Amino acid sequence: MAEKQIPRRAHKHTPLFLYATAGVRKLPSADSEWLLDKAWDVLKNSSFLCSRDRVKIITGMDEAYYGWVALNHHMNTLGTSSSKMTYGSLDLGGSSLQVTFENDKTEQDETSIILTIGSVDHHLSAYSLTGYGLNDAFDKSVAYLVKKLGGVANNGKVQVKHPCLQTGYKEDYDCSYCHPLKQDGSPSVGEKTSGKEKQGVAVELVGAPQWNECSALAKVTVNLSEWSSASPGLDCNLHPCALASNLTQPHGKFFAMSGFFVVFKFFNLNADATLVDVLQRGQEFCEKTWNVAKSSVPPQPFIEQYCFRAPYIASLLREGLQIKDSQVIIGSGSITWTLGVALLEAGQALSTRIDIQGYRILHREINPNILIILFLISIVLVICAILCVSNSIPRSFRKSYLPLYRQNSAGSSVLGMGSSFRFQLWSPINSDCLDDQTFKFLDFVWHFTGDGRTKTPLSPTVAGSDPHLFSMSHGLGGSSVQLMESSRQSLGVYHSYSVGSLGQMQFSSGVRNPSRGQTTLQSRRSQSREDLSSTLADIHVPKV
Repeated sequence: MAEKQIPRRAHKHTPLFLYATAGVRKLPSADSEWLLDKAWDVLKNSSFLCSRDRVKIITGMDEAYYGWVALNHHMNTLGTSSSKMTYGSLDLGGSSLQVTFENDKTEQDETSIILTIGSVDHHLSAYSLTGYGLNDAFDKSVAYLVKKLGGVANNGKVQVKHPCLQTGYKEDYDCSYCHPLKQDGSPSVGEKTSGKEKQGVAVELVGAPQWNECSALAKVTVNLSEWSSASPGLDCNLHPCALASNLTQPHGKFFAMSGFFVVFKFFNLNADATLVDVLQRGQEFCEKTWNVAKSSVPPQPFIEQYCFRAPYIASLLREGLQIKDSQVIIGSGSITWTLGVALLEAGQALSTRIDIQGYRILHREINPNILIILFLISIVLVICAILCVSNSIPRSFRKSYLPLYRQNSAGSSVLGMGSSFRFQLWSPINSDCLDDQTFKFLDFVWHFTGDGRTKTPLSPTVAGSDPHLFSMSHGLGGSSVQLMESSRQSLGVYHSYSVGSLGQMQFSSGVRNPSRGQTTLQSRRSQSREDLSSTLADIHVPKV
């Protein structure tokens, strides 16, 4: 599968890891080593980058830690300074439950892990509860019935009536937890005695559905007192009865992942559903006959166990960990501890390349106030540099713009509309589009003084000639417009164009002196040729 997902050119650069968890941890060391050796024989011939030290068994604490990293990376909460911003992780597997959450306290104990991201230290509590996975929990329920209720021998097997199995169910079952338990509560199955391996006790399970008894059995399965002599007589109403006395009680918001998600998905529940919904669906499923129940869902493993799994996950959260329903969010099945491994291994490889250790030393030694001062000085230097560069640009490379004048008098549109339809409009003239005569004309205009006198124009008009006109394309509608000189004291510019059915609206700007003439810029679309000729005849054009 991995060879298909990863491009072939990247195979030899892609590291591969095989980490085994609780299912292999509970095997005898000789068996687990044999299993890992066989796995290495396969992986060393693959196209990926792999070494023998990457094929190993990890501890339950590591598994919990990896799950927390994966979750908070998915939620974008890694590196936040407040522990209230991160989420606790409840990763339910087949054999164990991993619990990880961030603590405000900084005391160190056997469950403490510190994760440093940048300048933020996350103080975590992480532990694994052996025997609290979905498969082991059901096995413990069978062991409890064998121990407390006894059984009737039938063909050399112990027959056990289970209140969490549907009517009509009858199957053989191998009970691992029916053996004496170790100190940590795990079964001693698999230990070799006189050259023979101990196997689980063979029993025959018979369905005898009783919902209340099933719920009570799930609660017993959660209570550590029944499975370990280290914590006798725990009351689930007073203390989180799945936790030993040396483990910190979980607090904060939690994402319940993996096995929790599997149970919700089995009953067609989304993340918005509650534990009450799970219990209701579980009871309905338990009341069906076995033939009806197994045909009501797609074929999958452990269909018979879901009548038990519904009350079990509810008891595990409520009594075993004493986490309220409002504290739990059912997470996606895609968020698993394996993602945490990949993230941490990739981060370690990256930090080796860029020398993260040196960065951390630099970050801690520099005073934040000094950084702020350096930042402000940098801004000032950048602004000064920009101003110097802009002043050094030759005039020939600068764009010419018409001087901006604001006309205070109210004008009217061609249709006699009020001043509410008037808008000021000024447009820059690109110097690249103007010829030499145009530049002379603009120089002529710009040499006007405020006292009504003029300076010597650079390009005077020949005596007796007509006013010089030139045309250019205007941005609104692309119509041809005419600009003509009419006064040495002032310049008035007008634009007229059509706006839908409202007719023509006139835009004006500039300074106008009625007694000294004016300069007109007007669209040919808004004025007929006769009107234009009449207007030109009325304008007094001074000669030089």
